[in-house]
Amino acid sequence: MNNKLKFLFQPKTHWFLYILLLILTPFLLLQNYLQSFIGQMSVQAFEVFNINFPYTVAIALIIVIALIIFLWKKFTSIRLIGWGVILLLFWIGQKSTDYYFNHDFYELQYNWHYFAYGIFAYLNYRRLSVKKVSPQKLILNIYIYAICISTFDEAIQIPLSNRIFDLGDIAKDLWGTIIGLVFIFFILENGKILKNGWKIRQKKTKDYIQNPLSLFLLEIVFAYILMFISSILTDTKYLFPAIFISILIFLLFFFIFHLSQKKLYRYIFLTLFISLIGVQGIYFFKYKNQNIIYNNNRLLIYKGIPIYYFDLLIHPDGMFRLVDKKETFNKRDLQKFMNLSENILIIGSGENNTGGRGFPKDTESQFIYNNITNSGLQIIKLENKEACKKFNQLRDEGKKPTLILHND
Repeated sequence: MNNKLKFLFQPKTHWFLYILLLILTPFLLLQNYLQSFIGQMSVQAFEVFNINFPYTVAIALIIVIALIIFLWKKFTSIRLIGWGVILLLFWIGQKSTDYYFNHDFYELQYNWHYFAYGIFAYLNYRRLSVKKVSPQKLILNIYIYAICISTFDEAIQIPLSNRIFDLGDIAKDLWGTIIGLVFIFFILENGKILKNGWKIRQKKTKDYIQNPLSLFLLEIVFAYILMFISSILTDTKYLFPAIFISILIFLLFFFIFHLSQKKLYRYIFLTLFISLIGVQGIYFFKYKNQNIIYNNNRLLIYKGIPIYYFDLLIHPDGMFRLVDKKETFNKRDLQKFMNLSENILIIGSGENNTGGRGFPKDTESQFIYNNITNSGLQIIKLENKEACKKFNQLRDEGKKPTLILHND
């Protein structure tokens, strides 16, 4: 085989070509309407015993069964745990991002970033394995390359495709890289990363980079924090706050994680933790039947639980979660609201009344047809304090409104 043909089969060539594909894919999808086609293909289903069964789920099951049959002898406890961890990471990623998108778990668009950067991690692993680099250098290299390539990919899309710089996509790409690294170390290498034991806390901070397991744990923590924060601060005006908050939370985690190996600090942190849980528990049980007890500026207290700065969604059953901080909703968001709500949706438009846009009418109250429940849905849009009062009033009357509160 001549040198030119050898070059085509080298891992470095495959890695480089795949990077080009990662960068070009968004433009190919947008320009050729492939994105909408993939979305439609994801929801195609066939009927089995009067139950719609998606083709994507059927194909995935066939692949899983085939792998079990052909690789049964190579299955070990570590590899089985690795596959379980990968499924868990997919689930965590889906539960943490794109809440308003109303995607089903099996849709290809929903999982694109995880698959794409999982494959990227594997190809980068093949490239570096030829050089026989250490596991810690491999983990760090793959992670940094993923951040750089994903950031570059997002940046060049702004002028070329009239899109925005999406920190959430970078975070999902990082999460896909984590999935790829789990596949590499716990399935391909059958847990070789654990050969030196499970010790993850190190005496010196610089030693965390030298220990592959410690480094990998820190990468997982940062990737998750960034994914969670970027999913509730998606607007470009929150780009730097999202990065700052993510780094701050990560540093706080690392500070506690590292210092807690010393007995004195461990007792201090444990005392603080128990005290905070105790105080929060007292306030929760004291106000658990009173719904929203305080709302002023960016602080809201719901059932004794303080929520600051972020937007909040309270479900009809009283459960709540942080949601995307936005002023204008789109059609996809409205479909999610119909899926969440029973018959009343209250929108807190912010202290300055800048939020709650995107509905058919810009009025305080309106009715729209809910095609999921086949009934009317009343939408009430009020300034935050009034929205909280209305929510409490309806809850006291035995009704179950959905509340979305925008903190501007």
